[in-house]
Amino acid sequence: MDLGIVREIGPQELIDHGIRPVGDRASLRARERTPGSVILLTLRGVSNEVAIDTSSTHPEHAVFAFIEAQALWSRTQDEPWLQIESGMVIAAPGLSRGLRCQGAWSATVALVPRTAMASFVSALPTDARIFPERRLLDRAMQDFIEGLLVAEERATAIERYAVEQLVLEMGGAILLDRVGAVSGQGSPRAVLRDRAIAVIAQQCGDPNLTPTQVAREVQSSLRQLQLVFAEAENSVAGEIRRQRARLARSLLIDSRYDVLSIEQIAQRSGFQSPMSLRRALDEAYQATPRALRAQRRG
Repeated sequence: MDLGIVREIGPQELIDHGIRPVGDRASLRARERTPGSVILLTLRGVSNEVAIDTSSTHPEHAVFAFIEAQALWSRTQDEPWLQIESGMVIAAPGLSRGLRCQGAWSATVALVPRTAMASFVSALPTDARIFPERRLLDRAMQDFIEGLLVAEERATAIERYAVEQLVLEMGGAILLDRVGAVSGQGSPRAVLRDRAIAVIAQQCGDPNLTPTQVAREVQSSLRQLQLVFAEAENSVAGEIRRQRARLARSLLIDSRYDVLSIEQIAQRSGFQSPMSLRRALDEAYQATPRALRAQRRG
């Protein structure tokens, strides 16, 4: 498959993504683009019933879906149909349910690795959540994906990498904005912790990032921030180390960075030395830098 192009996909390819039209006369028009680890889809139909099970076909991916329909019903297995509003759906474990759409409808879908999303919030939601009220971030993500799936131009390797990172960043920001706020509703401490994690995720490649700087970014005292992280059996310094390990791992398992030495990987990930990198990777993934590269090649 040429990862640089957008393409029309048919029923079998939709089934491979866990999406199956129900009924002999059902038909969908669908497009796909797969820049790196993310999968982007648009679907259009008229008065369709669709069975969705991405948790089986893409078990490592979370789902962001933006659905527009005149009328919409949803159900999980053995449940009655329940009318719902159009809007944004976030399903960190994947989406497994049936949908009925009346009239013309469309869906824009991003499947993103859960490991990348876990960096933005303290805990991923365990079920699907629907947000009828739209906000700036999710509209921007939807418009960005739809633009990518309308454009016919072939993407270069650098463009694919940039698109992948932008989708991951937008998805993570939406999680923090929507799910982080929900999980912290009535708990200012949880909201503060999620904001701090977002700052760390964005700036962990800076070797000068410190707990004091994170506290300043979220407009908190260092003592208060340390107490908030301690409640979750974590620390600000530990979260910085974990995020740097995550960044280093993403570079080590990506063939585009094979030209970088372990020392250069450490520098790009914010570590002061290769030894610090090795210790963090062992703590987070029980693996060495060389083992991660060898595992990907294998």
